[in-house]
Amino acid sequence: MEISLYGSIAWRYPSGFGQAIEWARRHGWDSVDARGLSLDAPGDRALIRNAFGYDMLGPRNIQKSARQQLRAALDDAGVSLLGIYCSSPVNLPGETGDTHRQVFCEYLELAHDLGAPWVRSINNTLSTHQAEDMSESEAYERTVAGCRGVGPRAAALGVGLLLENNENTVTADAASLKRMKADVGDVCKVGITYDAVNAYFQGQDPEAGFHILEGEIDVLHVKNVRRHRDPRWDYMPRGDASYEWTGLADGDLDWASLIGRAKRGGFDGPIVFEYVNPFKGMPLAYWDQLREPEEAARVEAEFLRSVV
Repeated sequence: MEISLYGSIAWRYPSGFGQAIEWARRHGWDSVDARGLSLDAPGDRALIRNAFGYDMLGPRNIQKSARQQLRAALDDAGVSLLGIYCSSPVNLPGETGDTHRQVFCEYLELAHDLGAPWVRSINNTLSTHQAEDMSESEAYERTVAGCRGVGPRAAALGVGLLLENNENTVTADAASLKRMKADVGDVCKVGITYDAVNAYFQGQDPEAGFHILEGEIDVLHVKNVRRHRDPRWDYMPRGDASYEWTGLADGDLDWASLIGRAKRGGFDGPIVFEYVNPFKGMPLAYWDQLREPEEAARVEAEFLRSVV
């Protein structure tokens, strides 16, 4: 197993993704994982602006020569780039959909230029961002068609599509991830990221996902939270519960046990630590309550090393 530091840990540092690379080098992470530019996403502009950070990598915002410099910086630090998250959906209809699928392909090219094996797709929701929402079945079918549409470009570049379970998307649980991989995997390389906390946010049994996805998890996302029965912690994805971000060793999920469960099921891939995810929509003041990012990078590297 390798441990990977998610770039959002440096989202409020002016040196941005370069700072994440430096912390990864300094504290013994094997790789870094990158967020794509939130400004490429459709939807609520306030949420998109709130999620923006200096760590973000956007294909239309990085000069060709800068791509070469960034790849050299990764090499010099002795860390690799695991992948780039892309918030531009592939399942929208019409010209808007064509535009976002083109942006997705540009993320594939950026990943190729930076030596990353994956582009992680999320944001494939029921919303058309134009008119009425799609049904669940239509949104799923459109996502399959969209992935199959960008798949040949991914295959040509040698970059895989990485699917993740996320709240309010067409791959919201382990079973839908497995189904989507089967529906797209003949076109290009398709992988699965399992996030047990995202399952927990939705009232699912996090451990059940490991059973369903046994032998098929390529990347594991780790973070931790405490569930509260009142709204004071801002993030409320389902029902009346709210969630407080914690260190990996301190929340409701027992990561030592869960990583062991993943390993027994054949997982031996990268483990990505998510210090924050501003896309979850908490106000900026929420993140000011957390420990210093570099301290988190040091402590969680030690924790994950002790587990793996």
